[in-house]
Amino acid sequence: MVFDARIEDDKVDSDVPGIVYLSTIPNGMNVSMISDIMQQFGKIGRVYLVPKKKKVGKYRQYEEGWVEFLNKKIAKRVAKRLNCTEVLGSKRNPWFGELWNIRFLKDTSWNDLFGAEREEEEQRRTAHDRDIVVAKHQSRQFSAALDAKKLEKRMKQVKGKRFTERKPVRLNRRQKLTEDEIKEKLAHSSRTPPEGCLGFSAVSNPEFMGSLFAGGL
Repeated sequence: MVFDARIEDDKVDSDVPGIVYLSTIPNGMNVSMISDIMQQFGKIGRVYLVPKKKKVGKYRQYEEGWVEFLNKKIAKRVAKRLNCTEVLGSKRNPWFGELWNIRFLKDTSWNDLFGAEREEEEQRRTAHDRDIVVAKHQSRQFSAALDAKKLEKRMKQVKGKRFTERKPVRLNRRQKLTEDEIKEKLAHSSRTPPEGCLGFSAVSNPEFMGSLFAGGL
């Protein structure tokens, strides 16, 4: 399939890429075929076609697609030239009689179209890797516990009655009692604090602090 890809205006020098959008993909065409056709007009970059969920007939079907031209002006003229024109080919081709539905996307870059999608894919990949690390860690813990259980069972068979089963170590960290808890504990205790000590604070008593430092250093 060969097109007359001559551009009327030779002044097409541009470093800005352009995107064309294909709202429909000719029946039977794939990424390779679309790339070959578009390359006849100028250099292209990336090509992406959205496949349909279900395969109908002999060929894989695509819903829509995007083609990136390295030259913005060429992309604009290709869309203008091909839109609503018949797709070339013989009667034996599955796309015979179909028309191109293509338009130029103004002020649109490839990152604008697929940047968010790549970011979501990266987040899914990161979450998947994190799940794998957690699963491996849990697997190692289970394997170590199983090996310890097997070893303990083996030692029990060897030593018999001399074997003493190990008990798990429990670390009971007691939290420091609050002032209310201390008062409640003293109230239920037979011991009573010295007179004047309950509720006494050296820092809040200026007379005590003055007598303590009256002699100087």
